[in-house]
Amino acid sequence: MIARLPALFALFVVLPPVMAADKEHAVLGAKKCKICHSTDKKAGTHFKVWEDLRHAKAFATLLTDKAKESAKKHGIDDPSKDERCLSCHTVKGTPTLEEGVSCEACHGPAEAYLKPHEKEGYDASAALGMTPLKTMPKEEVEALCMKCHKEDPLNDFHKEFNLEEFLAKIDHSKATSPAILEKREKGEK
Repeated sequence: MIARLPALFALFVVLPPVMAADKEHAVLGAKKCKICHSTDKKAGTHFKVWEDLRHAKAFATLLTDKAKESAKKHGIDDPSKDERCLSCHTVKGTPTLEEGVSCEACHGPAEAYLKPHEKEGYDASAALGMTPLKTMPKEEVEALCMKCHKEDPLNDFHKEFNLEEFLAKIDHSKATSPAILEKREKGEK
């Protein structure tokens, strides 16, 4: 591992974090993340936390009568098929729209970092393109959120965005398995 540190550092410095708009890497979908992030026997229960969040239900909201009525006022026939709505209610390139706003909306397309993430952990995957939300300056995290949580004349349901309140609602860091936390404390992968 020590021999790899210079290479990982170089990759982290040379390659900027990859956001969901990355055209070079594929979005793999939340089911890939679920494999490890649904039980404490592996990485933790992050997936279960996400399933209960509004992000997971973002696409479903476009199917409601309320959304369809609002969309019609703005000249949109079907919000569940219109790119202007889908751009914030799904992850561009996702294999399944029904996943709503899943892992890769915030962490970036997993194709770039999934294997190293499984085998070498958070730092290695961040060096290869996973958006390192834990270590990013708050301003950068907020900018990522504001891509969708901004005022928009097409969105009749917009609510004032407060980063601290929002992060408290979506925080899934406490879902990390005890085994992983122990490895991190020891400086292991």
